[in-house]
Amino acid sequence: MTARSLGRAPVAGSEWRVRVLGLARLCGPDGQQVRLERRTAALLAWLSLQGPSPKFPLAALLWPDSPPTTVRSNLRQLLRRLRLATGDEALVEGDTERLALVSPSAVDAACLKAAAGARAPAEALEAVGAEGSTLLAGFDFDDCPELARWLDGARAGVDGWVREAREARIAWLTASGDWTAALGLAQAWARQEPESEQAGRHLIRLHYLQGDRGAALATFEHLRGVLDRELGVTPMPETLALVREVERATPRPPSLPGTRSALPLSVLRPPLLVGREAAWRQLEAGWEAGQLLFISGEPGSGKTRLAEEFAATQGRWGRIEARAGDRDVPFASQARAFRTQLRRWPDVKLPDWVRTELSRILPELGEPRLLPPLASEAGLLRFYDAIVAALHLLHEHEDISVADDVQYWDTASARAFTFAFSRLADATPRGARSLRFIDCYRRGELSPDARMHVTGLVEAGLARIVEVDALTDEDVKRMVAGMGLGGAEAHVEALARYTGGNPLYVVETLKHLLETDSLQREWPQRLPPPGRVGPLIQRRLERLSPLALQCARLAALAGAFFRTSLVPGVLQVKPADAHEALAELEAAQVLMGERFSHDLVMEAVRAGMGPGEDRVLHARLATVLEEDGAPSILLAHHWLEAGWTERALPHLLASARSDEQVLPPELAAEHYARAAALMQSLGQHEDAVRARAAEARCRLQSASAGVLTPGPSGGPGARGSPG
Repeated sequence: MTARSLGRAPVAGSEWRVRVLGLARLCGPDGQQVRLERRTAALLAWLSLQGPSPKFPLAALLWPDSPPTTVRSNLRQLLRRLRLATGDEALVEGDTERLALVSPSAVDAACLKAAAGARAPAEALEAVGAEGSTLLAGFDFDDCPELARWLDGARAGVDGWVREAREARIAWLTASGDWTAALGLAQAWARQEPESEQAGRHLIRLHYLQGDRGAALATFEHLRGVLDRELGVTPMPETLALVREVERATPRPPSLPGTRSALPLSVLRPPLLVGREAAWRQLEAGWEAGQLLFISGEPGSGKTRLAEEFAATQGRWGRIEARAGDRDVPFASQARAFRTQLRRWPDVKLPDWVRTELSRILPELGEPRLLPPLASEAGLLRFYDAIVAALHLLHEHEDISVADDVQYWDTASARAFTFAFSRLADATPRGARSLRFIDCYRRGELSPDARMHVTGLVEAGLARIVEVDALTDEDVKRMVAGMGLGGAEAHVEALARYTGGNPLYVVETLKHLLETDSLQREWPQRLPPPGRVGPLIQRRLERLSPLALQCARLAALAGAFFRTSLVPGVLQVKPADAHEALAELEAAQVLMGERFSHDLVMEAVRAGMGPGEDRVLHARLATVLEEDGAPSILLAHHWLEAGWTERALPHLLASARSDEQVLPPELAAEHYARAAALMQSLGQHEDAVRARAAEARCRLQSASAGVLTPGPSGGPGARGSPG
């Protein structure tokens, strides 16, 4: 897959854009900035929020004390100046009766209104930007009384849309576990509205979720002071209730406050981490020895929570993850990790040379087409050195990196990570703490190369594998007791026997008993075979609405590249209906944001699909992605899964050619080989011969350039992750 396959870079628009939120101005396609005079800005703001409007009544609002002939003349001059400012590009069109925007989507206020109507908070906040949301900031219209009254109402409406978008976006980020991004948004809100208790409550809750009870209580004291000083009021009852909860709680939160699920919070996140004392001691021993820590266990055994709980006791930590589907997409895992860190630390400035090199896998950082192909060892080394530099800068504020689901890491990311981690110690300033790593993976699911690498590290004494096993009956009893569910303790023995001590199975079984109102009754006689959580999840899926189930199936097929914005186009539904269906999936703990709550949930969704439905959804997905200009390898994959081999081939070849330009040549060789095999099967023998020749050329380039492949137990990669 090409560098572009990991996310498209923003393309400079060919049209002028209008900002009337904040400082009113025109933004040209080549970066020009033109300040708007007061009445021109008001005209554009009115049309963006009111839509097409009668020409003369609108002009009369702008010049209320002028005679009709003057008003018409002034309006003609205003529109002429506006057109001259854009180099003759029309922003407003009209006839003798009405005026309208040529392209409402080019005006920030119109985009905000549309996003608010579609209940799309991310798009709404994107329309607002970073400069604030005050409509026509800095302008007043005391000489235009009717326009001033309209502006007061319009400003209140805009503020309401932005407030609702912030509230929804923070709730979504919190529910999906991205507490750092949610905290950043809440802090920006509090800076703009220091007296907002909504913003203050989010700050208190998010500091608490991140384990910093002191910061949560300090935030409350600051908010209380602002309310008293500025407004002469005391905090609302819900704010006081939240603070009392924080004061009573332990530093590590037992649940996700604000989650939309009707299930008890103690079920969504069991308060006690039980049965992991021996594993914890092993982690401590490995930490003291300076070893790389691997946590291995069965799906649902609690590997991630153990890693996060332990990391929180050792310093500042951050989490990255791989997803099912990454293995087939070169640098998918690496790119996602960098994007996670760039969102987490947006103020980090990468050097120009680092941004340029990383644009091979993060096109939004630059233009990879301007780079020479990675056909030499020197070029490949520079690319890897850029990864080392970026990792160092993006982890300056963290001591530990927790990597989840490393069994899904793609080979290209693994090679780059392994090289980079071996160099991080050299990049760490003298006296500073070097970055430490805790990697989690499913037992028995590492690739052969990764397994060999981990074994080499362990044998060299550089790493330690901590195995996480099933809970004992006593552990299950303690886990259930900590949840405080009335009637649950009567089922402990049956629950331990039924689930085999798998923590996720325990939680899913309790969810099933709660949802079927069976917790207060005798143990059900008709349940799926013990130890199998899939049928339980399947029953929960069956209670979803048809549209929510379709959304879940779409997410399962899209895999690591699922975006909620795909739903309306692929399923051909209204954005508002898609939003409700996605909210239903979050409430049912099927999705958390744009990923599944657990891989087993995704597997249950896919298991419930028939082959015909599978192919239809793949075809619809490919069609929408084609319209969006999605990466070639992604399009090839979905067309192949849909059974449309001939439509897949051009995309597969395009991906190979692009890989050959910006990534190590062996990646392009793999795609040429696959394309040749498909051409041969379709009887396209001449084309297959040409593809084989291209494959051979790439493999020759790879061999002549040399491959930077770190060893498993020494030299480059000695500190590495199997990534």
